[in-house]
Amino acid sequence: MSNRHRTIGQKGSTFMEILVALLVTSIGSLGAAALQTKAKRVNHESRQQLIATYLANAMVEKIRANPDAIATYAATDVGGGSITSIPSPACTASDPCTANELATYDLWLWEQELDGNSTTLGENAVGGLIQPAGCIVQSGSQIQVVVSWSSLTALSDGGARAGGVTSCGTAGTNRRQIVVTTIVG
Repeated sequence: MSNRHRTIGQKGSTFMEILVALLVTSIGSLGAAALQTKAKRVNHESRQQLIATYLANAMVEKIRANPDAIATYAATDVGGGSITSIPSPACTASDPCTANELATYDLWLWEQELDGNSTTLGENAVGGLIQPAGCIVQSGSQIQVVVSWSSLTALSDGGARAGGVTSCGTAGTNRRQIVVTTIVG
């Protein structure tokens, strides 16, 4: 009689091993989804800040090109559809716009850009800031151009406003501002 020992090798995974592998995979997938969500939020915030910075600097350049109308620029806050119709100065090559007509038109264009009306998806403006406000504050020859918008995340400082500008947009913990200060002479 021969004594045969047969060794039986493991042919598959146990149920417990499968559950552990599934748990590890699930946790990894949830982590990747959370990371993707955070990346999209940060990308959106970065895009909003880039647009605001560009629009503030563009307005500074318009004011520098038309310094005779500083008071007109500083008299009107824009954003959120505050200027409802396009200004229609009777400007031609032989009868150019006055400094104030040009400033009024520049403010209208600035509001269109803040609101995102230059980029649309169907009927909706999609290229601008969330709840934007644009303000120009004059103190002698110093000009502050302020762009304010609403962010997706709250700040810890309770919505304090940058640069001491208190009149641009509504205060709130989600409010962001870009302030560009310059001298126009």
